[in-house]
Amino acid sequence: MKLFSRFIFIIILFYSINVFADDNMAVMVLEVNNIETSTGNIMIHLCRNEQEFNGEINPQYSFFFPAKKSSVTAKITLPKGRYAVKVFHDENENKMLDLNQANHPIEKFGFSNNFFGSYSAMPPFDKVLINIDKDENFVKVNLR
Repeated sequence: MKLFSRFIFIIILFYSINVFADDNMAVMVLEVNNIETSTGNIMIHLCRNEQEFNGEINPQYSFFFPAKKSSVTAKITLPKGRYAVKVFHDENENKMLDLNQANHPIEKFGFSNNFFGSYSAMPPFDKVLINIDKDENFVKVNLR
């Protein structure tokens, strides 16, 4: 009987931990538009700070999905918080945004809030931050 009581206690403990852990999680439904071809992958970086956004350190949350002409929708579960979303179409699957000799992107890219900096510069971090604070959050990024 004592073993059974411990077993029930452990089950209740794990259940309560999962219930509280889920309160901090959210689903981001990310729609990426203006995809020209179905070749390669759509690379997604969710950046929590400027160092991740500027490429000084690797983002904690990175994903890729097969490209599909026109648009791709991805559901991503992550902790609630503020994120800057960077997306690019990695057509040649080398896991990096390819640049030409003038340092301009040759693959399509986009950011949360559909905010763009100058042609070859990153937009300001604070201009692309979004809140992921509901159970389900809808975000659209248009590639250019």
